[in-house]
Amino acid sequence: DAESIDRAVHGQDAVLVAFGGRSLKKDDVQEVLMRNLIAAMTRHGVARLVNLSAWGAGGSAVPSTNLFARYFFLPMVLRHVLADKRRGEVHLFNSALDYVNVCPAFLRNAPARGGVRASIDGQGLKQFMHREDLAAFMVRQLTEDRWVRTCVAIGY
Repeated sequence: DAESIDRAVHGQDAVLVAFGGRSLKKDDVQEVLMRNLIAAMTRHGVARLVNLSAWGAGGSAVPSTNLFARYFFLPMVLRHVLADKRRGEVHLFNSALDYVNVCPAFLRNAPARGGVRASIDGQGLKQFMHREDLAAFMVRQLTEDRWVRTCVAIGY
């Protein structure tokens, strides 16, 4: 809710969002979160936002070599999740925030292995990564400026 987000943002230097949908059903949770978060950050003068998105949302390239992902998993299984993320990201992209919209490859539960690579189009990246490496990349984006106001695809 907007009041809880406002209280959480007050007094912060930056915000890192690793929020995901609760189901694969049609929902507006990402859109509402982003709308409320941007309003609170703007009101409190908090400029930096590192947002967890998804490969296939946020303007990042859909993996071209994995036909299953490209033609079934993303457009069929994740269609509602990605649609909600995209609606929320419209608010983000139209904001004045110094955002980094992180679009990871498919996530695995495994120890960090390092070697994370990033690009705007996702070309040449392996289509999986470990959650620990994703977290480390996102934390670095709180203070690094290379990917500010972009959607960055990450993988190995």
